[in-house]
Amino acid sequence: MKFFKGIKVFCLAVTLLALYGCGVAHVKTDVQAQSFEDYKNILIQDVRVYSNESAAKNNSALQEKMKSWELHTRSELEEFARESDYQLVNSLDEAEGKTLLVDLDVKVQYGNRALRWAVGFGAGKGGVDSVLTVKDSETGDVKYKAHADSDLSVGGAGGDIGAVLKKNIKALIDQYREV
Repeated sequence: MKFFKGIKVFCLAVTLLALYGCGVAHVKTDVQAQSFEDYKNILIQDVRVYSNESAAKNNSALQEKMKSWELHTRSELEEFARESDYQLVNSLDEAEGKTLLVDLDVKVQYGNRALRWAVGFGAGKGGVDSVLTVKDSETGDVKYKAHADSDLSVGGAGGDIGAVLKKNIKALIDQYREV
């Protein structure tokens, strides 16, 4: 009887590991920062979410996901700006005082979800690589630059690259908040 209980526990543990254990995003952030004391405004210029994979370029469903992720990413940046001491402006013409220009590039690698689900352990690996750049509007000097790299190798039903992207962007903005 104890033998069958051990098999049930083992099967349950393997199932839970396959569904949850390895689907976590790993974020590594590198920061180059300078003083922001004189700045009053933030202008979010360019937010790009894209993939260089040929399968993504020809897949309308994935293109729609990237558009929604781009909207999510922009709204996260706008929320940060509203919560900060800076004034969020839509153009340099409406800015009074010094302005920070913000650009965010997010490269998505979908990988192969079926391989992640069936094989695991790095097969079909997907990921998100993002770079947040903040410049002085007058000089173009880079005042802050951070890079976040998140990987998805396995997870429940092959993992969710959208969840990885959201965790990646949150970590990047959280790092910016600390400056």
